Amino acid sequence: MLLNSDGAMAKRGIPGRTDLTRPLTGRSVVVILGLFFGVMFIANGALIYTALSTLHGEEMENSYDASQAYNRQIAAARAQNALGWVADVDTRQEGGGARVVAEFRDRNGSPVAGLEVRARFVHPFDRSADREAPLVSDGEAYEGVAGPLHAGRWTLVIEARQDGQVKFTSDNKITLAETAAGD
Repeated sequence: MLLNSDGAMAKRGIPGRTDLTRPLTGRSVVVILGLFFGVMFIANGALIYTALSTLHGEEMENSYDASQAYNRQIAAARAQNALGWVADVDTRQEGGGARVVAEFRDRNGSPVAGLEVRARFVHPFDRSADREAPLVSDGEAYEGVAGPLHAGRWTLVIEARQDGQVKFTSDNKITLAETAAGD
């Protein structure tokens, strides 16, 4: 048994202190619960604010309309397959943007002429970064430059029209690298 300087018994390991706890009162319980739920409300409020003020996670404006267009997309893909066209597309970063070169060939390997071709670079979640470029034919290939693009992942959509109708569409996931100085 240990005694402190005033003659009271000391708790083992902490000489000089007889009582380290205060009684738990109703007021203490209310304060503890109030602090606990206050912290929870503040944390939830911060998370809700962040969730509502950042990206919403939706890829399309109206998913119902997109689902209704599914059969038309299947029919267009079947018509495209029936043509037997093949597109060879090349992209490279340049100082002024991304250069796109596309060659279209029919099932016999002959170049397809008379197309109106557009290339669209679609950013995965920032629509304001999307860029589009018309591709002009040089007799063999179609070529154009889309405005400045930052490095990263993109979807390159190539669309070829003939006589006002979409004949060929291609969606390709690509990764653009940083341009080297002097490009």
